[in-house]
Amino acid sequence: MKQKKNASTPSSKTKKTNRKVNKRNVVALVISIIVACEIIVGCIGLFVLINMVSSSPKFDINLYDSKESSQIYDQNGELIADVGKQIRSNVTYDQLPTSLVDAFVAIEDSRFFGHSGFDIPRFAKAMLENLASMSFSQGGSTLSMQLTKSTYFMDDESGIGAPKKIERKVQEIALSLELERNTNKKSIIEMYLNKLNFGGTGNIRGVQKAANYYFNKDVSELNTAESAMLAGIVNAPSLFNPFKYLDYATNRRNTVINMMLRHGYLTESEAALAKSIKVEDLLVDPNAKRTTDDATSEYAYQSYIDTVVREVQDLTGLDPTSTPMKIYTYMDKSVQAVMDQIQSDSYEGIEFPDELMEIGMVSLNNQNGQVIAVGGGRNYGRGGSLLLNHATDQYKQPGSAVKPFLDYAPAFEYLGWSTSHVVTDRPIAYRGTNKVIKNFDGVYRGQVTLEYAVGNSLNTPALQALQDVIEAIGREKVVEYLQNLGFSKVKTDNFDVGYGIGGSSFECSVFELAAAQAAMMNGGNYYKPHTVQRIEFADGREPLEPVYTGTQVISAEAAYQTATLMQAAASQNYGNYMQIVSRGKDYPIYGKTGTTDWGSEGLVFNIPKGAAKDKWMVTETSQVTNVVWVGYEKGVKDKDTYFSGTKSRMNIPGKISKALMDITSDATKPGPIPQPEGLVRIDHILGTWPYASVIADMDPAFITSGLIKKEFATLVAPESANVEQINAFNASGAADGTVNLSWGAYPNPDQLQVASDTMDLSLSTGSVHVEAWGKRIFDYTWIFGPIRYKARISEGRNVIKEITSETETHAEKLQLSGGDHTLQVCGFYAYDWLGTPSNEICQEVKINIPIDITTKEGCTAAGKFWWSTTNTCLDNGPDETTQAGCKELGKYWWSTNTCNANPEPTATPDTSTEAGCTLAGKHWYNGRCNDSTIEQACAAKPGATWDATTKKCTDSTGDITSTLAIPYANLSALQSSKNLFNI
Repeated sequence: MKQKKNASTPSSKTKKTNRKVNKRNVVALVISIIVACEIIVGCIGLFVLINMVSSSPKFDINLYDSKESSQIYDQNGELIADVGKQIRSNVTYDQLPTSLVDAFVAIEDSRFFGHSGFDIPRFAKAMLENLASMSFSQGGSTLSMQLTKSTYFMDDESGIGAPKKIERKVQEIALSLELERNTNKKSIIEMYLNKLNFGGTGNIRGVQKAANYYFNKDVSELNTAESAMLAGIVNAPSLFNPFKYLDYATNRRNTVINMMLRHGYLTESEAALAKSIKVEDLLVDPNAKRTTDDATSEYAYQSYIDTVVREVQDLTGLDPTSTPMKIYTYMDKSVQAVMDQIQSDSYEGIEFPDELMEIGMVSLNNQNGQVIAVGGGRNYGRGGSLLLNHATDQYKQPGSAVKPFLDYAPAFEYLGWSTSHVVTDRPIAYRGTNKVIKNFDGVYRGQVTLEYAVGNSLNTPALQALQDVIEAIGREKVVEYLQNLGFSKVKTDNFDVGYGIGGSSFECSVFELAAAQAAMMNGGNYYKPHTVQRIEFADGREPLEPVYTGTQVISAEAAYQTATLMQAAASQNYGNYMQIVSRGKDYPIYGKTGTTDWGSEGLVFNIPKGAAKDKWMVTETSQVTNVVWVGYEKGVKDKDTYFSGTKSRMNIPGKISKALMDITSDATKPGPIPQPEGLVRIDHILGTWPYASVIADMDPAFITSGLIKKEFATLVAPESANVEQINAFNASGAADGTVNLSWGAYPNPDQLQVASDTMDLSLSTGSVHVEAWGKRIFDYTWIFGPIRYKARISEGRNVIKEITSETETHAEKLQLSGGDHTLQVCGFYAYDWLGTPSNEICQEVKINIPIDITTKEGCTAAGKFWWSTTNTCLDNGPDETTQAGCKELGKYWWSTNTCNANPEPTATPDTSTEAGCTLAGKHWYNGRCNDSTIEQACAAKPGATWDATTKKCTDSTGDITSTLAIPYANLSALQSSKNLFNI
């Protein structure tokens, strides 16, 4: 039986109705939910998209322009280098060949000319491909987007872009659309191709530099195969570099050609022809374009280029690596190429003994300071840029290379020296110290000419010359002179006389030394060394042409005199290693060497004490100055970082200097430096100072000739040329007529005797004694005798006595008459055989002499008469009426008691007797009276000989003495007389 339903329980129909869902409502609900989600997601997406776009970089059309690199040109206007963070030279769309535009559009953005910066189909295709491959390698970027990416989202230097994010891609699209609205397609293509990285060495940017780098062409000259290769490279510049990966580059080039064919830019035949050309046949070695010399690389000219870059920075305050400009220089390619070869160890005939030895070089026009070549060092030869430039940035002691312009030029200028001046090479010590200065070989030579001193690079004459200059003009003026010559590290507080040999704290660069030496070649003018002649700026500002005017630092005359010493040093055989440069040259060469040593500082590196560490050589013509430094930057233990005898004999500075002289001057053969009008030539006695005039008929060995400034061309008389001044003299008299003299001791006792041809050069200072001897080339005592103490005694106007004494005191008894005498006595120094060269000191001396009538003088002085026949003094004079008076008057008293002027007649002698013969003044021998002596009679016999000992005359027959006779003419007439006299 069925139970009755409870009224409170729902019916089954009702329950079924509640469980059933309306399908239409469900669909509507789902759609509503989806729409709601889409709206929500869309709103969120729109919000995110707006936020992405709003945070993108601010659009600036100017940022799309690419900075060009700076270009450096040589003296002939030929390009030698591009410098910059990227190497780039911009071009315009009109310069682009059609094949190049077609190639890039075909491979990178085939619908470039149809879209507005964002290619939706290309982008969607790329996204689908990324989803399929899950690689997300396809970006779907248009050329506009790639340009935007390179401008805003990539480091141009490194090529590294910002991380790949949706936000960045959205911003690229937004900025690309903005770019398209603000410019045109041609400009975009132009900016795109100017910005691209084309790989290669040196950060090649832009299609113009790429065309030049790979093909040595202007972009307008590119053909289809070349355009396709460049379009293919940019996708992966390193991978598709044809110099490294030729196969990859070729395949990539062909892919581009295929795309050009696909898009209708090429026909089948054109594409086949383009692909048939081998990539390797299109390429040109970029290194070969730098220079035609074999010893170059990608860093050819780099020493010069780095010098230019720094100079431009100093001139403009701008960096040419970031501010594009064209820089025109004075570089001579041929000279720079030689320097590059030398520092890269590829110049034939120049070898270096080790890897640590370095060099620095410069060649400049010494008439204006224009630098034509720079050798920065062997570090440059190994490759690289912005290295330590040993020519411009390294400072070293210059050694003896400074002697001509620092020591001798001022001596010519201020002391009035002639080029024939003689100096004494002797030991000296630095003032206030016991440090003795030596020459390179430890030998002192004595008196030498300036030419010899410079040619042999003697130290002590140079230091003595500088000391004399300092005493004459002051150290401040010498420091000013060095500063005016361009030495940047010379200051008043660090200058001392040691600078005279390039020592002490004196340091300079190769450039500074070259400029100072150049002043001796151009008439005494300093020109700052410079490489830049003109700068043109890419932004259109006014070009800059630096003006370098010369500064007169020393007279043309003194500069010329200095140059003559340097010419002799380079051309004469002094053994200073410079003869390798001048040998065989038919034009004048001027030069100087310099060497510095380690002293004791090298001992910690096991370098011998005093071993050389730097060698300099300056070689010049009237047009070009070359300076070479060879040495070691620092000591390295047990690496022989010094010049041994073997290294020195290699003469590396000389070989380098010869190579530079050959390339700079052999073709032009510069003439001599013109002699200034302010110089005259003087002849004078060798070794004299002040210069003494030549004595007539003087030994030519003592005569020399030299150039001197006109204002100093005054010669002194040789008699007074080298005599010290007298400071003390005293004279006194005695009653007996004696004059006592005393002179002050002569200051230079060596002159009191005839000098030898050697000199004692010994030095004693403090606890140090140096014994040295040297040559004497002239001394006045050789021609005038030694110095003597002299006096002249005068009475009234009459000189009564000249006194010469070897000692400082002397007593001279004068023969003075009785009475008062006033004498003028003058004392002086003089050479033994000369008169009065020194100053005189004169004194008046009074003497009273008692009158003595027992002498003729006294008798006469007393007013009496001296009778010489009786040697008596009488009151009266002689009377001829007396026999005594007659004789006193010099007359004859006759037997008639009269005084006569003539003798009284006497008897004629009888020559027949010996007594009469003798009385007649004849000669009696062999019983006869003869006119001649027996010796004369013997001599008159032919063949006869007189023996003075035996008193005999002999001839070949024997003794003929008894036969000798020259009878008196009247003898026969007197034979009959037997009386002695015939009256």
